[in-house]
Amino acid sequence: MKKGLSFKLLLLVALALTVTLAIALATLFQGAETFSRSQMTEQRGQMLQEEEADLRELVQLAYATVESYHQRSQDIEGLKAYKARELQGIIETVTSQVGSYIERNRDILTPEEMEREIKALVRGIRFEGDNYVWINDLEPRMVMHPIRPDMDGRDLSTYADPQGTKLFVRMAEVARSDGEGIVEYMWAKPGETTDKLKVSYVKLVPELGWIFGAGSWIEDIADEMKAEALAQVARLRLGDGNYFWVNDLEPRMIMHPTVPALNGKSLADYTDTQGKRLFVEMAEKARASGEGFVEYHWSKPGQPGDFPKLSYVRLFEPWGWIIGMGVYIDDIDVALEERHAAFSTALAGMMRQAGFISLVGLAVALAAVVWYFRRALTLPLGSLVAFASRVAEGDLDAAPKGRFKDEMAVLKDSVERMVTSLKASLKEADDKKCQADLEAERARCSMREAEEARGKAENARREGMLEAAGMLQELVEDLARSARELASVTSVASQGAQRQNDRAAETATAMEEMNATVLEVARNASSAAEKAGLARDKAVLGRAVVADAVGSIAKVEAQAVDLTAIMEDLGQQAEGIGRIITVIEDIADQTNLLALNAAIEAARAGDAGRGFAVVADEVRKLAEKTMNATKEVVSAIQSIQGGTRRSLSAVRDASEAVATSTSLAEDSGKALVEIVALVEDSADRVRSIATASEEQSAASEEINRAVDDISHISAETATGMDQAERAVTGLRELAERLQKVIERMRS
Repeated sequence: MKKGLSFKLLLLVALALTVTLAIALATLFQGAETFSRSQMTEQRGQMLQEEEADLRELVQLAYATVESYHQRSQDIEGLKAYKARELQGIIETVTSQVGSYIERNRDILTPEEMEREIKALVRGIRFEGDNYVWINDLEPRMVMHPIRPDMDGRDLSTYADPQGTKLFVRMAEVARSDGEGIVEYMWAKPGETTDKLKVSYVKLVPELGWIFGAGSWIEDIADEMKAEALAQVARLRLGDGNYFWVNDLEPRMIMHPTVPALNGKSLADYTDTQGKRLFVEMAEKARASGEGFVEYHWSKPGQPGDFPKLSYVRLFEPWGWIIGMGVYIDDIDVALEERHAAFSTALAGMMRQAGFISLVGLAVALAAVVWYFRRALTLPLGSLVAFASRVAEGDLDAAPKGRFKDEMAVLKDSVERMVTSLKASLKEADDKKCQADLEAERARCSMREAEEARGKAENARREGMLEAAGMLQELVEDLARSARELASVTSVASQGAQRQNDRAAETATAMEEMNATVLEVARNASSAAEKAGLARDKAVLGRAVVADAVGSIAKVEAQAVDLTAIMEDLGQQAEGIGRIITVIEDIADQTNLLALNAAIEAARAGDAGRGFAVVADEVRKLAEKTMNATKEVVSAIQSIQGGTRRSLSAVRDASEAVATSTSLAEDSGKALVEIVALVEDSADRVRSIATASEEQSAASEEINRAVDDISHISAETATGMDQAERAVTGLRELAERLQKVIERMRS
């Protein structure tokens, strides 16, 4: 009876426990699944909130950067001080170069020449696009204004801006009292007529009594602040390479650091692969609330396809800029799905284990009710509890103590398998830690690649310097080519001078022969006067002598014509040399101006441009030496041209004298014919012949003196050409030294 009841009770309890356990397990499983889904949704929201918070903080950094530049652009006094320091560096560079130029050329150039060269040098200086440097004196009077030449030489003592500021008087006062300083006033920009606030820095050069000045408009400084703010935001990068961009409310892209092709383009029709007009939505949210989040699809660098991305944008109202940054959120969904799959797998395993353990427990409980409860259940369970405690304390190598039979043995095995499973889970965690270490190593590799990219940027800067050296190389080649052309023309001119000297010697010989002939005529005329009886014979002889004299004079006249042509050709060649010298001077001026502008830019660059400033100064010195050598060549050429003109004038005088001698010889011939015809009147005619012969002799002496002058001028011309050749040689040496400087720049 009791046994049957016990069996029924046991069966009823077992059935009730089994049904309850099944319902509990099913409810637990469904609840766990629902909880997992809700947790995944909640975690996604939390992760998105974390990303949004991070984006807010990061965009706030860029926003603060832009805001700081805006505040600086609104601080007029700060802008003045900021620009004054930059202008001071420019003026210090210019005045330093001018001082060096004065020291090097103090004993070479006259004061007028030095002032003219300095004005020409400063006139070509430009910085920040079309900004310039001007010169006035202490009176004040404008010495040189590069874009307002109508002001050169103008008295500026009454010149005032629209607010009544006598700016040039103020500059003179600052220069006279402090030597240098800042002056602010209203002045129109190049190409405009409206006066705008300008700040200038002026400095006095006492050696000249000149004030050198340069200025900048405040509104340009504000634009510089915008440009610097964009450049600073473009340089901001996260460790993973993420970046900021800036667009406006149109929307139009203002700055995108990784896709510069978008800069300046309208984004109104720009859509992602899903057809979403993301930039229009950004502009709408910024216009409505000043900030907002936008989700869209965007490509990943180095990966095909588009990926979901979340961006945060914030409006900077003073400039109408929308500053934005985004992060890819596909990793969030992938991570959540992986977590859910792992949770579902673990839950199913746990449910199976829980069901099995529950069944075993149910059997053990029923057996304990029927059989020896304490001995069969309490002791083994106590041992298992101790074992579980040791495992909970971390002793995974512990083992249950005691004797276990039947279901308790199964329970023991299950617990041991659970511990084994726990060991496996810990091992899996260790494996994941190793994988995390591997990812860290990959991050370090990315940092090394960034270092390599910075090295490549440094190489690009060096290539930029090599490109500048290439420009100087072209100038050097033009200078060398002009020197070779000048040497060639000088050689030709030297040969012409030699030919002139030879022709002058031939002319002198012919004139000596003619003079001897004229003297012979004079002696014959005297003899005819004493011996009238032999007049006819002597007259015939005199006529023959006069014919010879006419031939000699004709020869002299022909040589004089040739000499005239040679002198005119020499003059043209000297003019050609002058043109080549002009080209060389232009090249030297351009080189000097380029070197000065390079020095100004190097000064603005600070320490980074110090090395280039040294090279630029060396180039400028060589350019100045080139200009000095060119001036010496010009002086020699001018001497040659002067000698050529004097030689040409002397040759023309000689030609006129030859023409006079020819006329006199013809008169002598006519007189001799009359003597032959009229012997009776021979005495009077012989006296006429003697008189004509004396005049002819005087003309011959004048021709001899002219020929001597021509010979002397030819010698001076040859000497001048030698000096020109030496100057050209010096010019060629300067070109070679300039070539070495360029090679130093390239190395």
